[in-house]
Amino acid sequence: MPKGIPNPLSMRGIWRVEDRWEITLIRQGQRHRRVFLFSAHGGIRASLKIAEQWRDEIEAEKPLTPRVQAAKPRVDSPTGAAGVTCIRCTPDGKPSIWRAQTRIGDRNVSMSFSVGRYGARALDLEISERESNSNK
Repeated sequence: MPKGIPNPLSMRGIWRVEDRWEITLIRQGQRHRRVFLFSAHGGIRASLKIAEQWRDEIEAEKPLTPRVQAAKPRVDSPTGAAGVTCIRCTPDGKPSIWRAQTRIGDRNVSMSFSVGRYGARALDLEISERESNSNK
């Protein structure tokens, strides 16, 4: 997929590069990477099928649990804390409302703190709220 456009779920971890499919997965801190050349695996479709099978085997051996996924900080989060984002900014670009989100069982739970009400403590309150909900 072009840069900035996420892969569809069926293509997670798989990218087409000129004459091959490349797969990169990171599980438990270890990088798993493999290349499937079209010429060596019977063409574009056949090599994609083999690449998907390899990816699925790695994912089955080393699953990424929802708890692990939720604990990973988002790359677009300025806080560096997982699940804590700014949902509203002032006209000059400063945060005015912070939200902490997490998943408990099959429910999404969120809580917001206003910078107007809590001042500079709003972000700290959000981070502690997220951490307390993550441990449930």
